[in-house]
Amino acid sequence: MSIELRNISKSFGQFQALRGVNLTVPDGQLVALLGPSGSGKTTLLRVIAGLESADGADKPEILFHRQDVAGADVRSRGVGFVFQHYALFRHMNVFENIAFGLRVRPRAARPAEAQIRERVRELLRLVQLEGLEGRFPSQLSGGQRQRVALARALAVEPKILLLDEPFGALDARVRQDLRRWLRRLHDEIHVTSVFVTHDQEEALEVADRVVVMNKGRIEQEGTPDDVFHNPASEFVMNFLGNVNLFHGRVEEGKAVLGSLVVDSPDGKKAPGANAKLFVRPYDLDIRLEDTGGLLGARIVRIQSAGSVVKLELLADGEKPLHVELTHTRFRELKIAPGRRIFVVPRDARVFVEDYTI
Repeated sequence: MSIELRNISKSFGQFQALRGVNLTVPDGQLVALLGPSGSGKTTLLRVIAGLESADGADKPEILFHRQDVAGADVRSRGVGFVFQHYALFRHMNVFENIAFGLRVRPRAARPAEAQIRERVRELLRLVQLEGLEGRFPSQLSGGQRQRVALARALAVEPKILLLDEPFGALDARVRQDLRRWLRRLHDEIHVTSVFVTHDQEEALEVADRVVVMNKGRIEQEGTPDDVFHNPASEFVMNFLGNVNLFHGRVEEGKAVLGSLVVDSPDGKKAPGANAKLFVRPYDLDIRLEDTGGLLGARIVRIQSAGSVVKLELLADGEKPLHVELTHTRFRELKIAPGRRIFVVPRDARVFVEDYTI
């Protein structure tokens, strides 16, 4: 079931949460709405669900498989919704929580009791909670409660599955395990799914496509690889992971940022313009001697616990920098706090006024 959104705007009083959003979610894909608080991602999810209505002045359209459902209520849209805080019925056990959506259907559409029990058993197997059907929510871990919430949403066989920060209330290890599980589950059931998150790693790991939102608009959409390695704007580059930022100007077709000089293919179009250089910590390398065009710095702190070695530097001009090295490279350098070193970017993204390089 594909989703098409056209001219979706939404205001709450003087605050405009969505500004003319257009988006297509292909059938069977898992799409992440990613952005900071207040970017409009949850509002957009609620508009898709029918929990909020889009502003009518722009003639919004919400199409499920080319059928406009903008005027339809929540029940008739056929969506399953999973909330961040589970929203389970505390007085019902796991079995009855999952069966709830089937039991409250109108009598004409309600399955027979045997069918309900078989459907719940299927879902318990699917979400790996067999044997826990008699427990109450208070007797489950956070990860187990979230899987019950997901099973309950799937019980009614929704055309579209919507998840609002589904792992936001869980600790880091459980969240990591569950998002991998969700990816495997989606590959098995192939229901068109949209989930909201502010966790960049979560979106990049789980989703088929990532939609980066900012101030009610879509900044960029594409595969995780596209949005991370080819950011369309400074906002996307800065939001998706840690970056070091350098300021400079365009001179003779190059971006000159202090002692760093970086090729700027579009620099000739904007001589004298302001330039910004964004470099990921793992794209900065260390040299022990100045070979020209490098940035001098002093090592302030070294954190070697983890998969990479993280260095905190203070560059000339008192600018803090962050560098990540492999353990092999760190051992080769034999460096310690207080040592003066030189920094060189292996890869960078330059933004020159309206030009992106």
